[in-house]
Amino acid sequence: MKEKILVVVKTYPNLSKKYKETVCVAGINEQGEWRRLFPIPFRQLPFNKRFKRYDWIEVDIVKAREKLMRKESYHVESDSINVVGHLDTKNKWEERNKVILPLKLKSIEEFNKLIKKDKTSLAIIQPKEITDFTFTPIGECREWERDLIEGNQKTLFGDYKSPLDKIAIKFSYIFKCDDPECTGHNLMCEDWELLESWRSWKETYKTEVILKQKIKEKYFEKMAKGNFHFFIGTDSYYNKPLIIGVYYPPK
Repeated sequence: MKEKILVVVKTYPNLSKKYKETVCVAGINEQGEWRRLFPIPFRQLPFNKRFKRYDWIEVDIVKAREKLMRKESYHVESDSINVVGHLDTKNKWEERNKVILPLKLKSIEEFNKLIKKDKTSLAIIQPKEITDFTFTPIGECREWERDLIEGNQKTLFGDYKSPLDKIAIKFSYIFKCDDPECTGHNLMCEDWELLESWRSWKETYKTEVILKQKIKEKYFEKMAKGNFHFFIGTDSYYNKPLIIGVYYPPK
């Protein structure tokens, strides 16, 4: 079937045994439904099909067959991709909010209930309080987190992952939800913009101490004290919640 979808999350490129280099996308269709789109061989696409975040795309999709049967997962026919618009006008944040914020959930607790109820696996939440942003060496990560970083398990979106430029660090936000059931969360963040900043800024900031300082300034001290939201997804093997993107419209 063909759908028009607003791209809200685009992943850092990874290598797939089956599909070679791919990116995967989370988006919202015109009916206000989440879509996880994969695989997309982004850097092999013609330039006119290389969409950006907040582009509207038209694309042929079919329900994905995957182990967890997450309800938002769809396979993409990459040749069918057409960029048909972009939310970058004078009122861009207002237009984006109209599409994105109606899908906002109250908390990770609510998200976890929906995972069990109907295999929901994508959401947006607004944390009540973000208390820290941390860097954890891969050797100190939990097994499933090491697998995700190393490329030994399936990605958030499906199929094997072997990162083009592996970053052997887990980035995490520590936060609380606006929910009486919330006791606090420490969630791994795989936001493309964050990973790309780390990769590219290594050439500018020559020591890891300074690099971490600059990353934390942008992704915690500046962003997290504003109107900050998380796009949340689950990985396709352990079904664990992860932060897959950030959203920070002005107040």
